[in-house]
Amino acid sequence: MFLIWRGWGLLLPLGAGFGALMGMLAASLLVTTAVSDMMPAVVAIGACLGAYGVVRLLEGTDKGRAVIDKKTGQEILLVRGDSLFFIKVRYWFYLLVLIAIAFFVFGIVHMITG
Repeated sequence: MFLIWRGWGLLLPLGAGFGALMGMLAASLLVTTAVSDMMPAVVAIGACLGAYGVVRLLEGTDKGRAVIDKKTGQEILLVRGDSLFFIKVRYWFYLLVLIAIAFFVFGIVHMITG
């Protein structure tokens, strides 16, 4: 499997994986019947929190560098533009949130229907 990243985009799966591990730890500490149905949702929420931390870190450190174009005299801001599989890191976080919501809904439906 190939990972295609730009800038520090490779940190996103590491942060999400670490968050998912912390979510598994939290879910295993709260083991009940209800939590076992919600285990994927808790792990996904942990992954979202880990990804959010990485996004905040990367966006906070990418201030950019201002340069002046000699031909036009305009100032241009060069930024690092962190991405993973050609998708900006910030949008991966939103995708993980949607996945976590889906797992949460499926867990609730499974608990209700038995």
